[in-house]
Amino acid sequence: MLPEITRLLETEKFCFLATSYQDNPHVCMMNFTYIAEEDVIILSSRNNTKKVQYIEKNPSVALLLYSLGKNGLPPISCTLFGTAVMISPEKDSIYRERHYKKHYDMGKFILGENISVILIRIKSAAVSDDEDNVHNWVPDK
Repeated sequence: MLPEITRLLETEKFCFLATSYQDNPHVCMMNFTYIAEEDVIILSSRNNTKKVQYIEKNPSVALLLYSLGKNGLPPISCTLFGTAVMISPEKDSIYRERHYKKHYDMGKFILGENISVILIRIKSAAVSDDEDNVHNWVPDK
């Protein structure tokens, strides 16, 4: 993975999730947690939301992450393209705990019976810097 992508995934807390179903797009801001050893992103959502309805019908998603530049690093944005997987309640406890550990102040969006855990498996990415240089990335097969 490109180092710029890894840096964003490891340092940022929020992303924008884009879903779509039957030519109807939907975008929302989300807390996310990156699990490097599995190369997945954890999200959580109430079950009765448009994003969950769309994911169940079309699991192809995009995530936008960005940094305005900190600690002398330039501003960058990254669009991740992937597949969303709804995790069954019987198997979500490890992911839910990891997500809550990073976002303990956001428990109302992570914990509860009506909240699902969603995993995003990254398929590709595009990174853009503040001079509009774009670098595409796909994982090694």
